[in-house]
Amino acid sequence: MSLLFDVFEMQQTLGEAFLRSTAIYWCIYLLFRLGGRRNIGSLGFADIVVVILVSEAVGNGLSGPSDTVTDGLVVAAGIVLWSALVDRLGYFFPVVNQILEPHRLLLIKNGVLQLNNMRREYVTRTELMEQLRISGIEELSEVKRAYLESNGEMSVIKEDSGRKSSAASSRTSSNHSESSAQKTWNENL
Repeated sequence: MSLLFDVFEMQQTLGEAFLRSTAIYWCIYLLFRLGGRRNIGSLGFADIVVVILVSEAVGNGLSGPSDTVTDGLVVAAGIVLWSALVDRLGYFFPVVNQILEPHRLLLIKNGVLQLNNMRREYVTRTELMEQLRISGIEELSEVKRAYLESNGEMSVIKEDSGRKSSAASSRTSSNHSESSAQKTWNENL
């Protein structure tokens, strides 16, 4: 019976466990929020490594000198509580969501790459074209707008098919501006 008691006996106060989980939650949240949305729509291998290393780095900070199940559950409950609370606050108070979530970012406008926005999030042309192909789009001229959403996924609004043919004819007259954008893109790689 004493073995069971040792497993569940709290080695830190309830307040200390909650304070630890709160501090770690907000510090990690802000670090990831400031880190940006590197990959479009998925976690890359480097992102997974970062998550694993961060969890390992903060493990002792979360539990302190404690290694009991009860202390671990209290810390986990604090993290889940903050996660749920942030979601609810963002839902009921849109200003909170605007502060905590990144805004969507325009990547393509009327078939033209928005290079400054792409650079800001380190999105390469290769990554962008891959996401367009996944969306069933082969050419930039087929895209009215493409956004990098706050969750890291890309949303695409296709050109209307009627406008696409007229857009294609106007594109031939604007080949100079497109080649300038391509040249600028290649010079900055």
